[in-house]
Amino acid sequence: MVHAREDGAVIDRVVRHIYVHVPFCATVCPFCSFDVVERRAGQVDAYLDRLEAEAVVAAEQFDVVPTTLYLGGGTPSHLRIGELARIVDVITRVFGRPSGETTIEVHPLDAGEGKVAALGDLGFNRLSVGVQSFDDRVLASLGRAHTAAAALTAIERCLATGATVSLDLISAVGGQNLGSDLAAAVASGVHHMSVYTLTVEDGTPFARRGVQVPDDRAAGAIERTARVLGSAGFDRYEVSNYARPGRRSTHNQAYWRNRWVLGLGPSAGGHLPPLDADRSAGAVAVRTANAPMAAWSGGAPPEAEALGPREAAGDHVFCGLRLSDGVDLAEGSLRWGVDIGREFAAEIESLRCDGLVELDGTVLRATDAGYRVLDRVAAEFC
Repeated sequence: MVHAREDGAVIDRVVRHIYVHVPFCATVCPFCSFDVVERRAGQVDAYLDRLEAEAVVAAEQFDVVPTTLYLGGGTPSHLRIGELARIVDVITRVFGRPSGETTIEVHPLDAGEGKVAALGDLGFNRLSVGVQSFDDRVLASLGRAHTAAAALTAIERCLATGATVSLDLISAVGGQNLGSDLAAAVASGVHHMSVYTLTVEDGTPFARRGVQVPDDRAAGAIERTARVLGSAGFDRYEVSNYARPGRRSTHNQAYWRNRWVLGLGPSAGGHLPPLDADRSAGAVAVRTANAPMAAWSGGAPPEAEALGPREAAGDHVFCGLRLSDGVDLAEGSLRWGVDIGREFAAEIESLRCDGLVELDGTVLRATDAGYRVLDRVAAEFC
C-alpha cells in the first residue's frame, strides 16, 4: 500500500521487516541490559500464546508483507525446536512466510548438529553466533558459559548448513588480546561480524561491580577492528558491522535505513506507519516500545511515540549516518515531506566545518573523524 500526502511525499506503508524478541536465557550475562529471564515451567508456552495474540492484533492494524524475520534475545536458540517451530508457524500463518533473510541468534552451547540442521529445516538462512571472544579467560570474565572451542565448533556446524553465518564479538574488554580475537574470527570462515564495544549499562552486575571501559581503550579497539577486518576483506558497512561481499544483513540495514519494522515480544521496539488517528494529527511515523516481560505477558500495550515530519526526518538522518554509504537526503526529504538539507542546514554546516561529515551531492555521510564520535554527530539531528 502506498500513501501519497497532500505535501507530495510518498509513503510506502507496507511493513516488510519483523523482529521477535525471545527473552529466555540459560544464564544472564553480567553485562546484559536486555529484557531477559531464565526459563521457568510453563513460561514459554504462556509467552508463545501471548506472542500469537500480539501478532494477530498487529495484522489487523498494519499491512505486513515480510521480507525479513529476525529472532533476537535473550537466546532464541535456547528454545526447543518445537517451540521455535511454533514461532515460525505464527509468523507464517498471520503474515506470510518471509521472502528473504530469516535470522536466528545462536548460543554456541545450543549448536548441536541436530539442532543446527533443524534450524535450517525451519527456514533460518542466517545464523548469528554469540561468540563474544575466543579467549576462555575473557569469556569467563564476561560470564559466558561456553568455551572458545565450543564457539569454533558451533561456527563450523552453522557453516556446514550453507546459511550465511555471522558472529558477535565484544571489544575493549579488560585483559583482552583483541588482535588474537579478530584473527580467530577471520580464520573461522564466517561471512559477517558484529563487533561491539563493551558498554556498562546502569543496573547491570558490571555496573554494580564498578567495571569501567576507558575511552582510549574503546577508541583504540574500534580503530584496530576496522583496520584488521578491512585488510581481511570485510566491508565496514556500518559503524559496528562488517561483511564479506554480498553478505550484508538485510534486516539490520532496515533499521539504519529507517524502514518499517514490526517488533513483537517483550521490550521489542518498532518503527511503524501511523494509524488513521495519528495520521490525521499530522504524524508520519510511530516509534513503539513494548512493555517488559512481566507487563507484556499480562497484555500491556506498547508505548507509542508519534513523529511529525521534522522528527521523522531527523530520525532518518540519525540512523542513516551509521552506514558507510551515508544517508540520501533527497530520498529522506521525499519520504517525510521535509526538505532535510534546508531544515537541518545549520547542523550540517557546523558538522562539515568540524570535518565530521561530508556532503556528496545529496548523500550525507560521516567522515573517518565523524565515525570516531558518531554519537555526537548523530545527536545533532535528534
